[in-house]
Amino acid sequence: MSETVSHICESITTALANTSFEAPPLLVVAYSGGVDSSLLLHTLHAFREQTSTAVHAVHVHHGLSDNADTWLRHCQSECDKLSIPFNHYHVSVKSGARKSLEAEARDARYKVLHEFCHTHNGVLLLGQHAEDQLETLLLQLKRGAGPQGLAGMGAQQWRNGILTVRPMLALQKADIVDAATQLNLQWVNDESNADNRYDRNFLRNQIIPALSERWPQLSKTALRSAQLCAEQTALVTEQAEVHLSQCLKTDTQLKGATLLTLSQNWQRAVLRQWFSKQSALLPSQAQLAQIENTLTAKQDATPEVSFSWGKVARFNNDLYWLPKRNTQIPQCLDIKDSVDIKLYWLREPVSLRIINKVSGSITIKTGVKGLRVKPKSAQVSKLLKEWFKQWKVPTWERAEVPVIFLDEAAVALVVNQKVVTLNTMPATLSVEIVNVG
Repeated sequence: MSETVSHICESITTALANTSFEAPPLLVVAYSGGVDSSLLLHTLHAFREQTSTAVHAVHVHHGLSDNADTWLRHCQSECDKLSIPFNHYHVSVKSGARKSLEAEARDARYKVLHEFCHTHNGVLLLGQHAEDQLETLLLQLKRGAGPQGLAGMGAQQWRNGILTVRPMLALQKADIVDAATQLNLQWVNDESNADNRYDRNFLRNQIIPALSERWPQLSKTALRSAQLCAEQTALVTEQAEVHLSQCLKTDTQLKGATLLTLSQNWQRAVLRQWFSKQSALLPSQAQLAQIENTLTAKQDATPEVSFSWGKVARFNNDLYWLPKRNTQIPQCLDIKDSVDIKLYWLREPVSLRIINKVSGSITIKTGVKGLRVKPKSAQVSKLLKEWFKQWKVPTWERAEVPVIFLDEAAVALVVNQKVVTLNTMPATLSVEIVNVG
């Protein structure tokens, strides 16, 4: 076994030893057919022989090259030779308004790989190496990334609940090609790698060779810098998590007053951690500044910052995470019998149990305007909008509040996951929450 193959096996062993699984995981190779993934596939064949660990290969057919079908057949043939189960998936890729074809193809590929690993209790293994890491760092520099971005790719990290292992990350490309050649491996060459319109190819073909000629150890020292950034990021994230736990009222609500007790740097760290927990793209510096400005806006204002997924809004000094609505808010629901009904459109959905022991039509309405009500616990009646202010119902939720009517009389409403009964509620009618979430 060559020194390079031994290094890859040791890296895999270390990664698996650092993580515990309820059941032995499946090792899933992202197999494109190129030299990097071909050496990784061959190594995992040897690793399987040593450890009896199950191995599968997954190939993603993007359909972007006229040679894609040929690559698919090659990958199938190589896996057949090694008796490694081969799985292939076709994806459709189109460039979006703010994403390159390169980024869209990467996202589509990871989506397939992660779904396969979720389904099969898999650990994902990728063939990225030291020069790939250098490319990543240079791209992050171009984007103006901070320490988290400059940490680059981790040799082992969790992403979307999947352990991702890069056992070749410390290896040079030349060492990988030498090892593959000595083993007489066959691999494919993607002609798009010569297209310098793609940022990574431009770096790989024109910039990095010149840098490496001047500084031969650059990819190694860049890897060290990435590791140092990763360590610093881990420390900041650990403390930001502590601060975030103190600021959280719910997963989607931050206590603004608590957040303002922190320094501006920690405020930003907490906000980034909040975004990370929501699995959202981290905000830019400009967006962070906008969110911070909402915290000090006028008391009677409801400032907000918009994102592709929705918005962050401030109300009553707190910050709210408000994804775009993908459900229709019903204006009127007729309840014919005693029934449990889920109020699915609320920010925190609840299920109601409505039991009616008298005749009369029960309806649930939203967006009710001009209604004057008197809760049973209150001394006076007020317009519903005045009660909303008193109960601190966020402005954007007021039109969603369910009001229960018996015939033409409002008898109850649901606010902040509680049933508020009105003085018009008859003893023969009961409305209660039976389930939250």
